[in-house]
Amino acid sequence: MKKYIPILVALFVSVGLADSVEFRTGDGHRTELRSVNGTFESRHESQFPYVCYDKRIKVVSDGDVFVKYKGCTRVRVSCKSLGRVHFGKYPNDYKASQALDRCYNARPRFID
Repeated sequence: MKKYIPILVALFVSVGLADSVEFRTGDGHRTELRSVNGTFESRHESQFPYVCYDKRIKVVSDGDVFVKYKGCTRVRVSCKSLGRVHFGKYPNDYKASQALDRCYNARPRFID
């Protein structure tokens, strides 16, 4: 145990002096800790940052217009390169997962 103490001290000192620290997990995901107001927040890079869909359908029901998205998926490469429509590109898994849910539930942030 005593031989690990200098390693732990060096790790905590380096983390305290750095603006960000990057780790890689065994499965290849990159996790970055960024200093925000003196505390470190985790940022996990997404392996599937793009949210795409096949088509958007406008549905009229009782005079109200609703939008539905068909074929919502998360992918690694740009939607255009796959011949699909771009719903968005997101910086981490959490935001990409939220966007996929919005696509499934037809709740985009912006409607054009």
